[in-house]
Amino acid sequence: MPRNPSVLVVDQDADRRAEVVQMLAVSRFAVVGDAGLGVEAVSLARETAPEAIVVAVEEPIARALQTMETLGQTVPEVPLVSYAGRPDPYAMRAAMKAGARDFVFEPLSADVLAKSVRAALEHAGERQRRQAGDAPSVEHLTEGTVVTVFGAKGGIGKTTIATNLSTALVKRAGQSVALVDLDTRFGDVAIMMDVQVGQSIVDAARDIDRFTRDTARDYLSVHQSGVHILPAPLDPSGWNSVTPDHIRAIARVLSQTYDFVVLDTPGTFNDIVGAALEAATLVLLTTSMDMASIKDTVLALNMLRSWSYPGEKVKLTINRANLANSVREEDVERTLSTKVFWRVPYDPTVMAATQIGQPIVMAKPRSKAAVSISDLATRLAGIRQQPARQGFFGRLLRR
Repeated sequence: MPRNPSVLVVDQDADRRAEVVQMLAVSRFAVVGDAGLGVEAVSLARETAPEAIVVAVEEPIARALQTMETLGQTVPEVPLVSYAGRPDPYAMRAAMKAGARDFVFEPLSADVLAKSVRAALEHAGERQRRQAGDAPSVEHLTEGTVVTVFGAKGGIGKTTIATNLSTALVKRAGQSVALVDLDTRFGDVAIMMDVQVGQSIVDAARDIDRFTRDTARDYLSVHQSGVHILPAPLDPSGWNSVTPDHIRAIARVLSQTYDFVVLDTPGTFNDIVGAALEAATLVLLTTSMDMASIKDTVLALNMLRSWSYPGEKVKLTINRANLANSVREEDVERTLSTKVFWRVPYDPTVMAATQIGQPIVMAKPRSKAAVSISDLATRLAGIRQQPARQGFFGRLLRR
């Protein structure tokens, strides 16, 4: 084994990534690069040809697992070592299944991390020989995270979440984002984002054989926030020419082009929604706190379970779109047999922002809803939240 084995660090959180790089450098590893999840990591792995890769696995873990699986396809001879902030048996098993040789937990130390990487290198042995000619091309790998915003009924704020999450992923998390309007009934994304509809998803479907990474952006409108939008058609009859295969192909191309693809779906179930669920890396299953929404969400979960849909992909999101609060959150979890992943608080400023065609995360970035959705964006992007600094009076009150 070389005296200074080369290592690539993959972690969406830039601060922690720098800490891991420093630990490895102290332990006499040659860190050949560091990257976030997705295309960036896979591309850098091919360019730098490291002897080992260390990958952070944090909730939601689906994106990290997707990256690890693709790294395993791209550089199959390179051993992977995973680390996480807290012990999680499920995350550990999932990471091992995705190709990790070892799994360590924070607080990380240079010694523990170095031993883990060296053990992985020794285990790899002769498999260290490069087989770059057999690795699939990065252009043909699906790497971006596809987030499908799904709910069993209308009027629960799915489009509000989709538009604001997309905006926050760009503005707060620094990701490239394509937002696709799959609402076959109303298609309000363009109105809520105040963008003119040029070409729509109907045009992309019509030209599906020519819809590639090189041409995809030609079909999307660009919002002032930097979000790229593929709108619904102005005439709903246009959906008659769009098939589930079109949706799967469009999602695949966009996920090869953007860090995140957000699919906004209608408050019903049809073949288009089914394709959006199939394409998803993560599903934000959205419900409000009224009995009708909870009942319909039970039916949606039962449907997904009947498909043997991967439960780890489904993230229950409560949107308090109005003041209705007829059930308690713990009752929701018990009824749905599912833990709440995220909560968007009721905020009257959301409606005001919608009326002027501007996402709340831009119009009122300090409002309750904007802060919540921005935090959701950083969570999905894998960026750790930094604790707020306390001033003199805050420190004084803690004494």
